[in-house]
Order: sequence, then C-alpha cells, then structure tokens
Amino acid sequence: MFKLIAYSEVISYLLLLFVAVPLKYVFDQPMGVKILGPIHGALFVIYCIMVVRKSSAEEWTFKRTAWAVFAGILPLGPIGVAKK
Repeated sequence: MFKLIAYSEVISYLLLLFVAVPLKYVFDQPMGVKILGPIHGALFVIYCIMVVRKSSAEEWTFKRTAWAVFAGILPLGPIGVAKK
C-alpha cells in the first residue's frame, strides 16, 4: 500500500508540474491546476501519514523518518523511499 501511495504522489506531482501548471500559465487554462492541485495535496498528506505509520511499525530512526517526509517534497523522492 505504501508503494502505491508513493508512486501515486509522484505521478500527481509530475502531472501538476509538467501538464497543469504550463496549461495555466502558458495557455491560460487553470482547470488542470484546480483539479490536480487538491488531488496532489491529498496524496501528499496521505503519503506523510503513511510515512509516520511505517516508521512507527518498522521502528525507523527520527533521521530516516524526517528524510522520508522531506523526500515527499522532491519530485521523485517518494519513489526512493518506497524502494528502500
């Protein structure tokens, strides 16, 4: 389940960055951001919750948990966390 959430978060982030934002600012079409923005936001929050749950279940160190949450901000970060 964690991998599914991590990959979904990455896909939503990339779609937001490379499809919705250019549509909004280049072609004046904000609908993509209005749709993908909340979806990505929800997936990011779910990812962070899953990181905390997984870190508790697997007894991660604080440093590893903090890095995993920080990785959620990076475009491909959650994939690296999910693979470890």
